[in-house]
Amino acid sequence: MDENFLLQTPLSRRLYHGCAEKLPVIDYHNHLNIRELAEGTNYPDLARLWLISDPYKHRTMRICGVDEFYITGGASDYDKFRKWMSVLPRLIGNPLYDWSILEMKRCFRIELQPGVTDADWLWETAGKMLARPEFSVQALLDRFHVEYAAPCAAITEDIAALERMGNAAPSLRGDGLTDTIRQTADGLEQLLQLQIRTLEDYYAVIRRRLEDFARAGCRFSDHALDDGFLYKKPGQPAEALFEKSRNGGLLTEEEKQGLSSEILRFLSAEYAKRGWTMQLHIGAQRFTSSRLRAVAGPAGGFAGIGNCCNVKSLTQMLDDFEKGPYGMPEVILFTLNPADNAVMSVLSGSYSRDGAEGMVQQGPAWWWCDHLYGMREVFENLASFGVLSVFVGMTTDSRSILSFVRHEYFRRAFCGWLGEKAEKGEWDVSEAQLKKLVEDVCYFNAKKRLRL
Repeated sequence: MDENFLLQTPLSRRLYHGCAEKLPVIDYHNHLNIRELAEGTNYPDLARLWLISDPYKHRTMRICGVDEFYITGGASDYDKFRKWMSVLPRLIGNPLYDWSILEMKRCFRIELQPGVTDADWLWETAGKMLARPEFSVQALLDRFHVEYAAPCAAITEDIAALERMGNAAPSLRGDGLTDTIRQTADGLEQLLQLQIRTLEDYYAVIRRRLEDFARAGCRFSDHALDDGFLYKKPGQPAEALFEKSRNGGLLTEEEKQGLSSEILRFLSAEYAKRGWTMQLHIGAQRFTSSRLRAVAGPAGGFAGIGNCCNVKSLTQMLDDFEKGPYGMPEVILFTLNPADNAVMSVLSGSYSRDGAEGMVQQGPAWWWCDHLYGMREVFENLASFGVLSVFVGMTTDSRSILSFVRHEYFRRAFCGWLGEKAEKGEWDVSEAQLKKLVEDVCYFNAKKRLRL
């Protein structure tokens, strides 16, 4: 893996080394640990930095037959690391093989050779480095040239520490506001010492917390529209449904969908008023193995690919957002099912606002799809069905701080793809035009969303 990894043409190399490589990173959606970011401490060992928080790696270890004891169980950090090192040479073709090499190269300047590099040597060498000040959490962000990172935070989470950080701000994880309403209202009551009895009480408290998030630098929210999601207007007043739930009553599935949809409409208007971008993550099937869910928790790396949420529901929801008092917020549509790439890309031309570029657009290849094959498929769809130049680019969606190397992987993939297009004669464009496209997609389009 040399300096020209994924860069097959001379033009690709010039685009990457002369343009993309030097750009800062704006990561508008990830799952980094806010406490670790705020404390800025050092990781105690390589397993804690590289493996323990990364369900992508956990998933491949399971596929390779590793006992759960060495993945999320009671084995020592060292033993878990040894098991991971034994699996890594078997992952040729999986992006984790390339990412792992990049992670060691960019973080420690270690040339990792899976199956060749001695595991004990790597453990000891990296462990000594991790004790140094230049390997603190904040220093690692600087090492990856992170200008802005947006870790997800629930509405009840303590985000005050992020207000003191120059390059990290919360992204509101909004699922609890619509899916676990009773528990979220209880948490907000406890946090703010305010009583929530009516839907208007709920909205008032949410507005107050949104202001707290805005002061901490929040510019993004996200909501999961998982497999089976339906958007519908409640058959009875939403206020009555909320009070029924608040008083301990059980809502039918249809009532839950109606109340959640009503709250989503409210939230979209609040996001639009504040100039936030609303991210919709579509199509995950999070309920596969109940055994693994009990062992590893709801984000344990075992989710599958579901179907696109009902397209009629999605378009009705976006249409209602557009009718809101502040119009529609800017929306990024992430699809986990690659069969729905064209569906999402086409929708970029179905909603607009004067002066707004990429008002609704497909996001980057997400989760199980953020590898070379998946990224190239999204590039093709965006260019063919939408407008590639307004694409907001890459975000990691990861729990591991080392995953910022995925921005390098994305930029190499993008420059490689562009260079091949030009060499084949498919596009009649100048190198200057392609450099501008690289700068916008890899950095400036995301930066515009910060509204600094």
